[in-house]
Amino acid sequence: HLLCTRAALPHLLQSDHGAIVYTSSSASVAGEPERPSYAASKSGLNALMRHVASKWGKRGLTANCVAPGFVMTPEMIAGGAVPPDFIDQCIAGTRSTRLGKAEDIAAMVALLLSNDGRWINGQVIHVNGGALLS
Repeated sequence: HLLCTRAALPHLLQSDHGAIVYTSSSASVAGEPERPSYAASKSGLNALMRHVASKWGKRGLTANCVAPGFVMTPEMIAGGAVPPDFIDQCIAGTRSTRLGKAEDIAAMVALLLSNDGRWINGQVIHVNGGALLS
């Protein structure tokens, strides 16, 4: 992420409305008992995003993170890669009637990259069906 940010910044700063959206994870705030290095890496990414947002926001650049919850892709469903009991466990851990879809995450990213998202800067936005409410 850092190397890509360094490479993209000069191009984004040529415009008065650049935007970066990083993909983070709820693990950065919810704790990750089995993979602490993953949680630490996402916390570091959130810090990078806040740095970019605070340093270059006055030049028209926004930076945000989207932190998806568990998302089922058509490939995962078709391939049977996820056991049904795990899916049930994930749904039980949300405040929603279903698991996320790629379209749910894409919609938030599209908002953040659009003119409607210009006032959103320096935020970690959790798109997870309310999983952090558990």
